[in-house]
Amino acid sequence: MRLSRPLARILVLTALFAVLAVVPALANTAQAAQAAQAAPQVASASAADFLAGLSADLSGVPGPVLASGCSSDSQCPNGQLCCLACGYFGCDTYACFQPIHGECPLFP
Repeated sequence: MRLSRPLARILVLTALFAVLAVVPALANTAQAAQAAQAAPQVASASAADFLAGLSADLSGVPGPVLASGCSSDSQCPNGQLCCLACGYFGCDTYACFQPIHGECPLFP
């Protein structure tokens, strides 16, 4: 059985388009598989960096002192001020903070 010329072209073009539609899907599957294999290594490296950061010496970093509940600046270490430790109306929690431009830090 011999196909007519227009019918043969249609079949060839259909086969070509089918191949072109399948190739990117196969490429994405291979890339997804490679990414899935590499993902646990990246996550564990990030977790290790995070855990290493937790054990860093933060004694020189400005910020609140672990002990809160101060009522005056004299109860705070040198160079820190007794400031409100929250940013809402009616707040009555105080803590020692490193001053910013000589004043207590502002909380939004």
